[in-house]
Amino acid sequence: MLRLRLGENGVFTVNSCYKLLESLWLVEEDLNDLEKVVFGYLWKSRAPSKVLAFVWATLLNRIPTRVNLAVRGVLVEDSDRRCVLCGVRDESEVHLFLHCEEVQRVWKKLMCWLDCNFIIPNNLFVHLECWSKEVSTKKLRQGFWLIWHASLWVIWKYRNDIIFNNGTFDVDEVVDNIKALSWSWSLHRLKIGPSLFYEWCWNPRECLIR
Repeated sequence: MLRLRLGENGVFTVNSCYKLLESLWLVEEDLNDLEKVVFGYLWKSRAPSKVLAFVWATLLNRIPTRVNLAVRGVLVEDSDRRCVLCGVRDESEVHLFLHCEEVQRVWKKLMCWLDCNFIIPNNLFVHLECWSKEVSTKKLRQGFWLIWHASLWVIWKYRNDIIFNNGTFDVDEVVDNIKALSWSWSLHRLKIGPSLFYEWCWNPRECLIR
């Protein structure tokens, strides 16, 4: 019988794996206080493990954006590094998820939906911290984290669909997909009362505190 020494009782858990990776990697990253707080939030979210791993890599600037691919020598020197969504700026993770004009329209619609308002900051750590500070209860915070993770995941999926399948980025469609995905996750992963999709779209805060 196989047993894993990382976890209690020899059972594998995502948390035990994360702590091992953190001890091997993040200790050397010289994180500031805010970054430590945000990484503390990360694995408390009820989003799927693959999404948490993706967001973790994003926060560490390890995902294959065009800028990172160029730095690693994957793209040839004269390759187009521009964002596939706006075609204006180089595609870094900060630009793609925060400062791209198309993505900012997505965030503005989501903030209107969630009844919150703040200026888009200069990095994802501050953005998640602002997102978390918009609510004061554990249930609401868990829901907001879930929506935030769903947003990054859906934006990345649309970005890849444009590159590999000649897809398009329609802001209203992206927002609708974020709402649908976060609603599905909330039903299966949060300890809240059942809600219909139209209720979630109408007032997610009320659904989260049931």
